[in-house]
Amino acid sequence: MSRMTLTPIATAVALALAGQASIAQDRLVLDEIVVTAQKREQAVLEVPITLTAYSGAFLDEIGVEDFERLSAFVPGLVVQEQSPNNPGFVIRGITSDSGSAQIAPRVSIFQDGIDISRSRGSIVELYDLERVEVLKGPQATLFGTAASIGAISLISAAPTDTFEAQVSAGLGNYSQRRTRGYVSGPLAGEGTLTGRVAWLYNKRDGFIDNLAGGPALNGKDTRAIRGYLRFEPTDTVQADLIWNWQKDTPPGTSFKSGVVPPIGGDLDPNSPAELGPFGDQPNEWLGGPLGLERTVRSLTGRISWDFAPAWQFTSISNYREFDSLEVFDADGTRAYWLEFAEDATGEQWSQEFRFNYDAGGRLTAFFGGTYFHEEGQQRVPFSTDEGVFLACTVILGVACFLPDGSVFSPAPVPLVYEDFFANLGETDAISVYADASWQFTPQWRGTVGLRYVSERKRSGFIGGGTPAILTEGLPLLSLFGLGNTGGQAVFSGRQSFDDFSPRFVLDYAPAENWRLYGSIAKGRRSEVINVGGVPGPLPSLVPVVNVLPAEIIWSYELGVKTELLDGRLRADAGVFYQDYQNFQTSVFDEAGQLISVNAGEATNVGVEASVSARLTDTLNVFANVGWIDASFDDTDKDGNPALFAGNRFRLQPTWSWSAGATWAQPISASLELFTTFTWNYRSRVFFEEDNAPVAGVAIAQDNLHLVDARIGIGAQDGRWQIVASANNLFDESYIIDAGNTGAAFGTPTLIAGPPRFYGLEAILRFGR
Repeated sequence: MSRMTLTPIATAVALALAGQASIAQDRLVLDEIVVTAQKREQAVLEVPITLTAYSGAFLDEIGVEDFERLSAFVPGLVVQEQSPNNPGFVIRGITSDSGSAQIAPRVSIFQDGIDISRSRGSIVELYDLERVEVLKGPQATLFGTAASIGAISLISAAPTDTFEAQVSAGLGNYSQRRTRGYVSGPLAGEGTLTGRVAWLYNKRDGFIDNLAGGPALNGKDTRAIRGYLRFEPTDTVQADLIWNWQKDTPPGTSFKSGVVPPIGGDLDPNSPAELGPFGDQPNEWLGGPLGLERTVRSLTGRISWDFAPAWQFTSISNYREFDSLEVFDADGTRAYWLEFAEDATGEQWSQEFRFNYDAGGRLTAFFGGTYFHEEGQQRVPFSTDEGVFLACTVILGVACFLPDGSVFSPAPVPLVYEDFFANLGETDAISVYADASWQFTPQWRGTVGLRYVSERKRSGFIGGGTPAILTEGLPLLSLFGLGNTGGQAVFSGRQSFDDFSPRFVLDYAPAENWRLYGSIAKGRRSEVINVGGVPGPLPSLVPVVNVLPAEIIWSYELGVKTELLDGRLRADAGVFYQDYQNFQTSVFDEAGQLISVNAGEATNVGVEASVSARLTDTLNVFANVGWIDASFDDTDKDGNPALFAGNRFRLQPTWSWSAGATWAQPISASLELFTTFTWNYRSRVFFEEDNAPVAGVAIAQDNLHLVDARIGIGAQDGRWQIVASANNLFDESYIIDAGNTGAAFGTPTLIAGPPRFYGLEAILRFGR
C-alpha cells in the first residue's frame, strides 16, 4: 500500500522541490505545529501515534469551520452531521453516534482538556482555534476511556500579550449571513492578566423546500461566543478561565421518504419534500415546529504550576450542560403518521489533577487522576393519527397513500394519539493513569501507559403508557407496546464496573527526521445498562434490566513519519489491525425504538498516509489517503452465525482521498492574490449495518467527489482580505444518510447533502 500511494506522491513532490533549490530556505520551510497529544509539548514528528494536526490558521485558509468539513482532510475520520443535535463520529470504521443517556461514546471529543463527548452536546463550531489534533486508535491513557477508537482535541486560541483583533462579515447564497472575529490583549499588570473574546454567527436558509409549509429544510442558524482569561502572577504559575456558549436554532432536517413522493413531486432526496402534517405550525405535544433548539454552556478552570525544575502540576475543573429539543417527521411524508421529537438534556462536572515530569533526560512521564460525574435524559415524544398509523403501519403499508394524494384512514374522524418514552443515565467515574517514556538509546524509545477506571452507573426509563383507542382491550395497550410506567421513572440498581486499559509503544529514529513506531493499545466502551418497562394496560414500576458487556478493542499498529528536504516536505504512513469483542450496536425493534444489542465480534484492517510540502515560497500542496476493510466477523466466538455477518460497518468508505493546494502571489508592492483548491473522494458507504435495501431503497451512497475553492485578494501584511469561496463547486447531488427511524415502518428516509454554497467575505485585522 505504501508503495502504491505515499511513495509516488512523495517522489513527485521531491522532484518539484528539487527544481526550486535556489529559493531562500527560510521561506520554504513548512510551519511547525507543536502538539500536546501526550500531555507535553512535542513536534508532530516526535509523537509515535497516528496523528493529524492542523493549525487554526490553516483551517481558516481552507475554509473549515465544522467537524464535517474537517473530516474531509483527515484520513480515517468521517463526521456525519444530520443536525448539531445528531452527529456521527467515525474513526477507522467505527461509529459513535448514540443519543441515549445510557450508552457511552466511543470517540473522545476534547475542548481545552475537557471531555465533551456526549453526542447531543459534542458539536461545537471550529472557530478561533490554535489547532486541532486528531488521534486514531484507542487513547484511554491520554484521553480517557471514551476514546476507545480515537480522540479529537480542540485547543482554543489563547489571549495575547499585545493587542490583536479580527472581524469579518460575509454573505452567500441561500441568504447566508455570517460574522466572526476576536479581540485579544492585556487587561492589567503589564501582561499579568490577559483576555480574549471570540464570536461566530452563521445563518443560512435551508436548501430543501417543504411543500407542507414552513421554512426550507436543512438550514443553519448558529451563534457562539467564547471568553478566555489568563492570569500569570509569576513565571511558574498560569491560570486560565474559559467560558463557552453556543446556540443552534436551524430549521428542520429533511428526512424525505424514499417510497412516497410529495404530491406533484418525486423521490429525489435533493428535490422538495412534503413533511407534514404541521408544516411550520408548532405541535404542543412535541414541543414546537419542525426544527432544533439547542444550547450548550461550559465553564473551565485550568491551573498550571511549575513547582520544581523538572515538575509541573496541572488542575482542570469543568462544569458543562446542554439542552436540546429537535422536532422531526420520521415518516418523511405528508401523513400524520410518525411525528417525533427528541428532548435531550445533560450535565457534567469533572476534576482532573496531573503531574508531569521532564528533566531533559531519558525519562519523561505523567500521572494523575480524574473524577467525572454525568447525568442525562433522552425523552422522545410521539404523536400520530391512530387511523393513519393503523393503515400505514399494520394494514396496507405505504399503500395507504391513495392515487389522488390523500391519506387513507379506516377511522371516520381523526384519532390523535400522544405518547412518550425516555431513557435516563447517571455515571460516576474515578480513573487513575500513568504514562512513561524511556529513551533506551539515542535511537530507541519505549512508552508504557495504563489507565484504571472504576464506574458506578445506573439507568432509568419512563414510559407514558397512553391508552390507544384502536388497541383498547389488547394486552400491549399503547401503539408501540413500550413499557408502561405511568409517566414515572423506574431505575436499575447502581452497578459498579472497572477495567484496566494499557498501551505499549516502541519507536525508533534511524536517522534525523525519521521515526518508525509500533504500538499495542486496548480500548473499552463501558457496559450498557438497558432499562425498559413492563408493557400492559396498567402502569408498572418494575424495571426490565438488561446489561450489555463492555466492548473491548485491541489495536495493533505500525507507522512511519519523516521530514525531508530541510523541512519542506512531511510525510507519514501507518497500517493497523483492530479486533473487537462484544461489539455494541443499535437496531430498531418492531416498535421503531432504537435499542442496543451485542453484535459479537468484528475486525478491521487499514492503511493511512499523508504528505504535505512547500513547493515554492508561494505554493503549498497536501494530500492524504485512507483504505480500510471494516466488517463484522462471520461467526461469534462460539462458532455461531453472527449478527450482520460479513457486513461492512456503517458510514465507512473503503477508500478516501483528499488533496489540495494553497497559493499566494504578490501582484503589487502591497497587494497579493491567493487561492485554495481542495478535492476529496469517498467510495461507497452504507448507512446501516444491514447493508441491504429497505422497501427497495438503497441505504447507501455511491462514490462521491467533492471540490471546494477559495480565491481572494488582500494586503501582503494581512491587514485586510476579501475572499470568495465555493463549497461543492460542481454542485454534486448526494445524500448524507438513509434509512433512519422510518425504515422500521417501511418508509426509509433520506437526507440530502449540501448543494453548491458560495459567498463573499471581508476580513479586517488589527494590531499584529
